[in-house]
Amino acid sequence: MPRSSLYEMSDREAVDRDTPQPVPPYAVVVVQTPLRRRITSPTALPPDTEESDYLTRAFHYSVPERIKTEICAGQLVWVPFGSRYLQGVIVGFDHQSPVEDTREIDRIADPLPVLSPIRIELAHWLSRHYLAPIHRVIQAMLPPGVIQGVDVIVVPVADAQPGQATEGQEQILSLLRQKGPLSLRQISRLTKVPNWRSIVDQLVEHGWATKRSEARPPRVKPKLVPVVRVRREVKRSDYPSRRARKQRRALAYLLWRRSSHGADEWVPLSEAAAEAGVPSAVIRALVDKGLVDLERRQVWRDPLQGRTFVPVIPPRLTPEQDQAWQAIAADLQNPGGRPFLLQGGTGSGKTEIYLRAAQRVLERGKGAIVLVPEIALTPQTIRRFGARFPTVLAVMHSRLSLGERFDQWRRLRNGELRLVVGSRSAIFAPVSNLGLVVLDEEHESSYKQEQTPRYHAREVAVRLAELAGATCILGSATPALESAYRAERGAYQLLRLPQRVMGHRRMLEQQADQLHRVQRHYHPVEHDLPEALYAELPPVEIVDMRAELRAGNRGILSRSLKKGIEAALAAGEQIILFLNRRGAATFIMCRDCGHVLKCPRCEVPLTYHSDAHRIICHHCSYRTLAPSQCPNCWSNRIRYFGIGTQRVEQVVHRAYPNARIVRWDLDTTGFKRAHERILDRFVTGEADVMVGTQMIAKGLDLPKVTLVGVITADTLINLPDIRSSERTFQLLTQVAGRAGRSILGGKVIIQTYTPRHPAIQAASRHDYWAFYQQEMAFRRKHWYPPISRLIRLLYLDTSADKAQREAQDLHQILTLKIARLGLPEINLIGPAPSFFSRLRGKSRWQIVIRGTDPRVLLKDLRLPLGWRVD
Repeated sequence: MPRSSLYEMSDREAVDRDTPQPVPPYAVVVVQTPLRRRITSPTALPPDTEESDYLTRAFHYSVPERIKTEICAGQLVWVPFGSRYLQGVIVGFDHQSPVEDTREIDRIADPLPVLSPIRIELAHWLSRHYLAPIHRVIQAMLPPGVIQGVDVIVVPVADAQPGQATEGQEQILSLLRQKGPLSLRQISRLTKVPNWRSIVDQLVEHGWATKRSEARPPRVKPKLVPVVRVRREVKRSDYPSRRARKQRRALAYLLWRRSSHGADEWVPLSEAAAEAGVPSAVIRALVDKGLVDLERRQVWRDPLQGRTFVPVIPPRLTPEQDQAWQAIAADLQNPGGRPFLLQGGTGSGKTEIYLRAAQRVLERGKGAIVLVPEIALTPQTIRRFGARFPTVLAVMHSRLSLGERFDQWRRLRNGELRLVVGSRSAIFAPVSNLGLVVLDEEHESSYKQEQTPRYHAREVAVRLAELAGATCILGSATPALESAYRAERGAYQLLRLPQRVMGHRRMLEQQADQLHRVQRHYHPVEHDLPEALYAELPPVEIVDMRAELRAGNRGILSRSLKKGIEAALAAGEQIILFLNRRGAATFIMCRDCGHVLKCPRCEVPLTYHSDAHRIICHHCSYRTLAPSQCPNCWSNRIRYFGIGTQRVEQVVHRAYPNARIVRWDLDTTGFKRAHERILDRFVTGEADVMVGTQMIAKGLDLPKVTLVGVITADTLINLPDIRSSERTFQLLTQVAGRAGRSILGGKVIIQTYTPRHPAIQAASRHDYWAFYQQEMAFRRKHWYPPISRLIRLLYLDTSADKAQREAQDLHQILTLKIARLGLPEINLIGPAPSFFSRLRGKSRWQIVIRGTDPRVLLKDLRLPLGWRVD
């Protein structure tokens, strides 16, 4: 069923659905501006201090009589704030104000609420749980373009006669008189006067200039396009003359459109011109003759517009799948408050469970949110959900244009779309009457936000489902230890799908005929269900690369992997080669003086990218041409060390020149729909080998892949991170799951220099629970999460000495506070330089707080500028 993008209901119509109710005299507003004072040392606030709630600080405003019948919680409003006018979100109402004189709300910016009551409560929880200012939380919950920014404009006073102006004041005044009124941002770009901001304040104090607030133009607006339709009263006698053939053809098309779609059907002008095979000017000529109406109407920018989704018949569930489904179906009927942890290997049918759950809530008039960890997974997930729910499906992720994100958000808000598939930020989608929240691949680290608020989508999903009375499903073949631990303790309900279901016998026979292959040996799922077949997970071979070196093989491909590649190519099958590192070489070193080329801002080795012959910093994007001489000693003996996906691609191309190779990493997916195009090339058989980073390891269903090669399994193991073993196991298990998903079978080859490492051994056996028990023993011994919780305090400054000094000072304050409050279950790790001790020109020192609830140590402590809480 194809998607249409024509706008059908106005926001005003949506607002008028409900009759507004009287509200108390005061509105509580979260103003969209930072509220933290510029303090230079940690400050403890007594509990009764007005600013002790600085993270969730909101302000009381009087509600004017003129808007009392229109105002409601969650609306975006304009309010006076000091000398400025800013936007804020109403988070509640009050019958009394804590201050005597309250200012009035100026006007409503959007008649529809931007946050529902449930999302307002979620915002307060996020602020408290992650120690993040609530205005930053609300910004994260809304798409770009919803909140309108404000500029402070400085205007010179025309008749001012400054007598004792300083040199700096004269320069700023001269700039204002020359350029006219300027915003503070414009002044900062146009002047080199130090302390220009304080000088502007001095000009205002002396009466030589004034300030005013001015709303910035919206970053995104509703899209308006010209649309046309034939007038109702047009008759045959009104037709253009026979010589005006193009006009007659255009009119005939519009008449046909009216007869087939209805008299009120408007058609975009560009579409009508294209369908009629005439220029737009021809249709405008019909408008001038009074035969056609022309208006500008709003249309949706729909990322799924024009797509046709082929309906599919849901397969019959296996007994194990049905048992899991029955538990979830019962919760959908009467939510019990416990999230489900759906643990099932790759190909075990987790997605089918998600689809059935979504169908059940949509049938009951509710909505659903389905999260995937990577944009790379979105196209395949959209295909599966679009085949079942083509008319109510929305998609939200960062690769959409601002206009597409804005329109998808508005369509969800007014209830036109009720099911959203997206990446991390889609958890905040304004789905009405939420009944289901799904996190696929819930273990993925990409669900963790790296900017304030530094939330984890898994925790937010669980809390959102709890607030909405919805069912929450966390799915993974390799659950995060935190989730498995909670399931073990009864906080989550564990459901297991241990078998890889290949399909039904008839489907596999058809697949065998199409591929001209003999079927593998499959096993019936149950004796009473002989049609449903399952297969064992693909065998995993571990190759010790130390033995390869001893045998004289110094290349990046082991002998076993080479044989596997040759066999797969000869059979016309596909191969995935995985390496979790981009570029062609990971660092460049001079063999005479030992100098390593590092980023001048981050002090980390620069990665060589051979396609542009550049060295690039993967942290701050600094880039320059690769040198031919050492910049330290001017030697020509420059050598490239390490490997990345570019190098793997080059090696495979040289070894197998006839193989068609596609590379899937961050460097090849910088344009819109790049993920989808690369995946389509591979799925349709236009490529034989896919080389990629971790995005190819997650949830992709690629039936023709029979060989998965892990170039090196050691990239994560030796990082100074308590989760390095866990992430290594998860990544290896997930990438191994890409093989053997059809009758062609499959095999996995893992190359490593540490073949006896527990994570690699467990991954080779596809044994999650054995790894869980072993890793949890390590975590208990060292009191690491999930047994405890960690908060990282990170200080950044251009001066390395100052960063160290600030970290040591705060450590002393926290140590004394732990002793004073008697908190033996809380301890400190550090202070110490971060693993990346300098990034983007700033030195980084950290303190890690460990405890059952380390937030109690920070809840009444205001940290100075430069500190980040994670």
